[in-house]
Amino acid sequence: MLTYKHHAMKNPFKQQDYTGLLIAAAITGTLAAGAGIWFYVRGKRAAEAEAYRHQHAQDYLANKRQGKKKHKTDIGELADIVHHQQA
Repeated sequence: MLTYKHHAMKNPFKQQDYTGLLIAAAITGTLAAGAGIWFYVRGKRAAEAEAYRHQHAQDYLANKRQGKKKHKTDIGELADIVHHQQA
């Protein structure tokens, strides 16, 4: 038993509605562009920070040298230092 279902022909002049698809594509494109810009700016800042650290890698040594000079004591001075601290 063969049954035949009658399907109506599509109207060639009727426009399909793609509004939802266009909105979804626009939102997806905007999010992708925003993520790309965010990664670019983040990478650029990281590169600048790394370059700054590379240029000023030994600045802390210059600051450290400006501190106090270590006093070198002689064996003969130890007795005077001990007596001075006990007084």
